[in-house]
Amino acid sequence: MKDYHKLFKKYLRRKKQLVFTRDDVERILISKFKAREIPNEYMIKLKFHDHLDENYIYKCFVIDDPVILNKWYSAAEKKEHREEIIDNRLNPFDFNQLKTKEDHILTHINIDEHEGRRVNVILESKDGKHVTEFIVRECEKIGRYINALIIAGEIEAGLLTYKEDPEDEYFQWYLENLEMFGFLD
Repeated sequence: MKDYHKLFKKYLRRKKQLVFTRDDVERILISKFKAREIPNEYMIKLKFHDHLDENYIYKCFVIDDPVILNKWYSAAEKKEHREEIIDNRLNPFDFNQLKTKEDHILTHINIDEHEGRRVNVILESKDGKHVTEFIVRECEKIGRYINALIIAGEIEAGLLTYKEDPEDEYFQWYLENLEMFGFLD
């Protein structure tokens, strides 16, 4: 079992260094994951973001470098992608039923995600300075990494929706993510 109080003490010592602005987060996504910015309207239309406020979605990225994706996908995610590829080959989607170019684009985005060729990242900022919420589609490890980047900023902005407490299960998840990616070293 994790010693969350020990992790919390490490967190408190490094807290100021753990605050990343939304510009910092974007730079990290671009440099670490070779993320590229994509138009927000596609992600908004796909409705991937039931816990995001559309008024505060400010940027969307795609990560589609195969080497990076292979490194960050778990074995279980890779297995799901292989199964999806096989299923889509055996039961191909009828693109003729789509009426607009936009429908084609959105369908391809969905297929590429489910087959492991892309990860979409949607960023929200309620204070204009920090990422206050995000969605990562189809890659848990990248989601955990971004969680490690944004929570201290949410705390600084007074926007965290749970307690900064080693007994809180959501904060424990954040502490685990900080430890997993070496932010507490």
